[in-house]
Amino acid sequence: MEKMDEKRVVLEEVYDQIESEKLSVTIIRNVVIAALFVLMLSIPKIYVATNIYYTSVKINKLLNEYYSLQAENSLLKSKIEKLKFKNRMASSSF
Repeated sequence: MEKMDEKRVVLEEVYDQIESEKLSVTIIRNVVIAALFVLMLSIPKIYVATNIYYTSVKINKLLNEYYSLQAENSLLKSKIEKLKFKNRMASSSF
């Protein structure tokens, strides 16, 4: 009778060990699935945020070029006006 109890105890320990391993495999599988799900949800957000950032950098660069070209244009217009004035004064003095 004692041998049967020992066998039963050993079998229960083995069964408990097998169940605990199944549980750990299930937990690992669920964690991996959750991580993949979170990754799938976050990759598009990261992609969009990165695209927005680089697009805004390009827009700022173009705006700076636009403002500098506007300033250069106004300088050139004033130089043209000065040259026109000098030309009119030179042609009217003859």
